[in-house]
Amino acid sequence: MKFNYFHSKQTRFGIHTVTRALSSGITRVSPKISLSLGKKLLLNPFGKRHYEFQRLQPDQTHHLDTSLGKAHISIFGNSNKLVIVSHGWADNSSGFEAIISNLQSLGYSVAAIDHVAHGKASGKHTHLLNFIETLTTTIQYFEANEHQIEAIVAHSMGAVATLNLPAELLKNKKLVLIATPINFFELMFEKVDKAGISKKLLTHVLESIGLQFGRHWQSLCLSQHLDKLSDNAYFIHDQEDKYACYDAVSRYLEAQKSNLFTTQGLGHRRLLGDTKVIAHISQVMTS
Repeated sequence: MKFNYFHSKQTRFGIHTVTRALSSGITRVSPKISLSLGKKLLLNPFGKRHYEFQRLQPDQTHHLDTSLGKAHISIFGNSNKLVIVSHGWADNSSGFEAIISNLQSLGYSVAAIDHVAHGKASGKHTHLLNFIETLTTTIQYFEANEHQIEAIVAHSMGAVATLNLPAELLKNKKLVLIATPINFFELMFEKVDKAGISKKLLTHVLESIGLQFGRHWQSLCLSQHLDKLSDNAYFIHDQEDKYACYDAVSRYLEAQKSNLFTTQGLGHRRLLGDTKVIAHISQVMTS
């Protein structure tokens, strides 16, 4: 059974009051069982695992170890100047195909990540801290191999993970953050509640993961990372995004140096292939 935080057609688990009470009771009475159930239900992305790029072929592929499995990295181009692209929940790197093609035309190589439990990576379960771990590992791997990482282009949950990276890993890199769900955890709790699942179950899962990684989940909230915003951070957001509220990102960037490029009518994901968005990314990369 899979649960998608960024999809409007959500499964509802029977009568809400009953399922909410049951999931709450299991969390209280049997924490181990509820943790296993919660991970299977809430950390299993509903996304396409088998895909091919339509017009591009990677020049190399790499598989990088993480605590939850191997991330799959497709490399396009042979330039030493590298851009990393990171998808969001229940997605894969093929959504960046138009952006990758454009970045190559500007003289960059691109490392396109399939996070664990997504696309061609291994594993069945993942979470935000594993996204952060994968991005950290990817940056360190390519910098150790003498690549100059010029930018990170990230979408949705990938953007949240990017802003959670250590400040030293973001230094001297442009950040292009697309459809960023500023209130990421509020969105998670809202979706869980609407599906008729107890919020206590999600809290239990988040606290367990945080303990494993040595970070409390509330420290991952983007309100804790405003100090990482600079004129090197570029946000792209659609006014009609159903999942990542436009007003939230607009308020988040008040009094900040970061730039906000606004689109209309593209929603949460279609921005990735939009010509105006791609032209804006080109402008960012050449400025």
